[in-house]
Amino acid sequence: MESFFPTDNLLKAEWKTNRVLLSYWILVLFLLIMGSFMPLKAIVNHFILIDTLLHLILYFLLSFIPMILFKSRKTAFLLSIAMMPAGYLLEILHIVVTVENFNAINALANNTGVLAGIATGFIVRLKRHYSHDA
Repeated sequence: MESFFPTDNLLKAEWKTNRVLLSYWILVLFLLIMGSFMPLKAIVNHFILIDTLLHLILYFLLSFIPMILFKSRKTAFLLSIAMMPAGYLLEILHIVVTVENFNAINALANNTGVLAGIATGFIVRLKRHYSHDA
């Protein structure tokens, strides 16, 4: 049965977009956790830049997606900023599991990615807010 309200189609499209974004967020989190428990020195030998870039990108996505996914600014910000302690926890677990040294560059890349994701998400939220008002 076709709906008479045009907002029903918009709500369905928004729900589908939110499901896709949540799926991407879960996938990125899964990849990050799996990568944290692998001995990367054997896999990524002498490619420090690639490892650091991956940390930056993954943490960017983990903080950016909640910023655009949740309507509540408080929820979005808290979930995004929670990626910083999660990054340190995963770095410590990586040390315990793989018996490698603490990599301060990766920890810095994690935090930089989180801050960049929050800033970009904030800009997207502002743009979306003001485009709906016009």
